[in-house]
Amino acid sequence: MDISRAKQKKSMPKGFLPWALALSVFAPAAYYLWYLAQADFSVDSKTLIFDQVKRGEFSVSVRGTGLLVPNNIQWLSASVEARVEKVIVKAGKQVNKGDLIVLLSNPQLEQLLEETKWELEAKLAESKAAQVNQEALLLDQKSLQLDAKLNYESSKLKQDAQEQLYQSGTGVISKIDYEKTRLETIQLSQRLEIQNARLIKMQQNILVQNNAREARLNKMQKTLERAQQQVDSLQIIATIDSVVQEVPVEPGQRINMGSNIAKLAQQNALIAELQVPELQIRDVKIGQKVIIDTRNNKVTGTVSRVDPAVVNGNVQVDVEFTDNLPSDARPDLTVDGEIKISEVKDTLFINRPLFAQSQSTSLLYKLSLDGNFAEQVTVTLGQGSISQIEIISGLKTGEKIIISDPSSWETYQKIRIN
Repeated sequence: MDISRAKQKKSMPKGFLPWALALSVFAPAAYYLWYLAQADFSVDSKTLIFDQVKRGEFSVSVRGTGLLVPNNIQWLSASVEARVEKVIVKAGKQVNKGDLIVLLSNPQLEQLLEETKWELEAKLAESKAAQVNQEALLLDQKSLQLDAKLNYESSKLKQDAQEQLYQSGTGVISKIDYEKTRLETIQLSQRLEIQNARLIKMQQNILVQNNAREARLNKMQKTLERAQQQVDSLQIIATIDSVVQEVPVEPGQRINMGSNIAKLAQQNALIAELQVPELQIRDVKIGQKVIIDTRNNKVTGTVSRVDPAVVNGNVQVDVEFTDNLPSDARPDLTVDGEIKISEVKDTLFINRPLFAQSQSTSLLYKLSLDGNFAEQVTVTLGQGSISQIEIISGLKTGEKIIISDPSSWETYQKIRIN
């Protein structure tokens, strides 16, 4: 009888199983050690910010923040010492040229004005009386001059008649009578010359005195005008169509000459004063286009002035508007401004890495294809905008880089990304 036997399974060679177990344990460990050896520093990917190199149109611009300020500001000040009687207009109200803003008072000035008026009236009366008196004296002198002239002419006629009779030799006129008449004529001629001279001198004297009186009256008139101006200056009126920005006085307050009374600003003549970081100011020039954001509207302007000085790390840039201002535009309104530097039609660019400067060479970390590592590469940077910067060399389209702060690992050539 046949007896069936079960086939025996082939057993694994002795010693294989330990090797297999060792391989399954040490192979991943070796790979992990090799992976770790690729970089000396590791960074959590959640703490990093990445960006990809792009190609296309690149807009170069600079951003600054600032305020809207009036382009035409006028302070109204006190011309005299006075007391504030009444504040007519408060800050924020729109006024027209000539509108009363603050009323002042000074009784001494008002009294001085009245006294000056009275004194001028007295001077005018005195001048009129002096002029009438001079005219009377002039008439008297003309009368004396006329009498002297008639006496001379009468004597001259008598001399001529006696001279003819004396020359005829008839003996009707003696030589003594003739000589007497001739001497009398000479005397009257000299008196006529004296009266003529006195008339001329009197006329000159009258002219000089009239000029002197006119000068004194003009001086008095100027004094009156000044007194009137001082009284008129007690009314503080608007010099331009504007909005009252500030009225730093109160009723009853005593103010000195030169004290500020009211601040006026033209509502439709505002400019933007932007503060631009000094590192970005070198490309900003007068005439460049600017977009001003008031939070509710955007308006266009141009750079009108770049301050030559740096204050607290910023440079002031003044912007004049080319568009009509929106209704929400107010003095001291906070605004943002974007200054358009240039437009590059076709170039490589990335979002600006931290601490990256325009027109410089920088060390950036470029990601490997699998995204597990990042290695330092030297990149030449071109023009920079607010949030982007141009790539001249060192990177290609589609490559990814780290743009967050690398200060904690910047001493390592290559880092591992977990």
